[in-house]
Amino acid sequence: MQATPLLHRLFRWGLVGLVLGVLGLLLAQPLTPEGRFALAMIPHHAQAVELAKILEPRATDQNLRYFAQDVAQTQAAQIAQMRRWLPWWRQLTIGFERPSPQAAAAMGMASQQEIAELLALQGREAEIRFLQLMIRHHQGALPMIEQGLAEVQSPGLSRRLIEAMGQSQAGEIQTMKRWLLERGGTLLPFDPTTLPMHNH
Repeated sequence: MQATPLLHRLFRWGLVGLVLGVLGLLLAQPLTPEGRFALAMIPHHAQAVELAKILEPRATDQNLRYFAQDVAQTQAAQIAQMRRWLPWWRQLTIGFERPSPQAAAAMGMASQQEIAELLALQGREAEIRFLQLMIRHHQGALPMIEQGLAEVQSPGLSRRLIEAMGQSQAGEIQTMKRWLLERGGTLLPFDPTTLPMHNH
């Protein structure tokens, strides 16, 4: 009779150990090239959506407001597509896995201080700061896209989506540079040194 509680405890801990072991094996499995790309690009896209939504109510130029709406909608839709490239146990980590400050800087992402500065601006000043941040953000995406295309060799929906990202963001950089010049703004310096996809 005294051994029964002990057996129950051993059974419970054994079951917990089994579950943790299985989860460990799942998490240790290598991602596909599409999965590696998605894991790096999803937080990058998420910040573009955030920046666009910050600008939209602050911009005075209607074309720039439409542009911000398009960025937010397009990149949110692409996030949904990329999530499907990840196995379910990786999908559960979306929103928790964030790039380090060094990796984020290499991807052209805005710092928390830069986002706070944008939040404090209105009108033309907000437009200039948004364009500066989003140009650099897009510039950071292009090497990631190039690497993704090099790794995702098989033709299909995933490769076509990555190609579409590269084409649209390269074109948007040129449009945003023109808008920034018209407003008297200057480009932010950007010199990527790492490609964070190799960290996953």
